Amino acid sequence: MVKLKLKFDSATIERIRKVSSVGGYSSPEEFLMHIIERELDSMDPDQGESEEEIRRKMQGLGYIE
Repeated sequence: MVKLKLKFDSATIERIRKVSSVGGYSSPEEFLMHIIERELDSMDPDQGESEEEIRRKMQGLGYIE
C-alpha cells in the first residue's frame, strides 16, 4: 500500500476523532478511508464518466469552483 500524508489543523483532527469514534470506526484512519472511497466511487472515470461530468459533480459538491 502506498502512503499519502495529509496535514490537518488540531481542531479538524479532534473533529475527525470524535466523529470516527461515534460512528464506530476502529480508527480515524479507517473513517477517513471510508469517506474518501465513498466519494471516489461516486466519481469514476474508469466507469465511463467523462472528466467534464466529474468536474460538474465536484463543483456541485463545493470541492472546486
